Amino acid sequence: MAHDTSACDSAGPSPGAAGWRLTIHLPSERGASRMVTEDLLEQLGVHGWDPTDIFSIHLAAEEAIVNAIVHGNKLDPHKKVLVDCLVSPDLVRVEITDEGAGFDPGQVPDCTSEERLEVPSGRGVMLMRTFMTRIEYNEKGNRVLMEKRKG
Repeated sequence: MAHDTSACDSAGPSPGAAGWRLTIHLPSERGASRMVTEDLLEQLGVHGWDPTDIFSIHLAAEEAIVNAIVHGNKLDPHKKVLVDCLVSPDLVRVEITDEGAGFDPGQVPDCTSEERLEVPSGRGVMLMRTFMTRIEYNEKGNRVLMEKRKG
């Protein structure tokens, strides 16, 4: 499905002293994460991030955005997901806010426990924690802030 980014209330990318920044409101539909991840991947390369870090950041950002669209906003076409990305040579920050009821990240079951190994869902939060330097949720549980620092 084609997307009109102007309808997504995009602030657009903005280069600056701190690096590259993109703030965009995404529609709550499958595939909308590509409106962010393609530019994010490009900018990670431009700012000299290692391919291993680029893979990790991409996976964490994709997981968080898809979770916000599917689990947070429940694919409601009337709700948006706000994504704010910052990329510099030393820091990547991705903040994702949905319009859902939120959740308690402490209540997410351990996907590595014996009884959960065959369950196809529930690995996203673990991946995000593993691949990023810092993960922080707001009290409501509808916003996640992820950071990756070099070295």
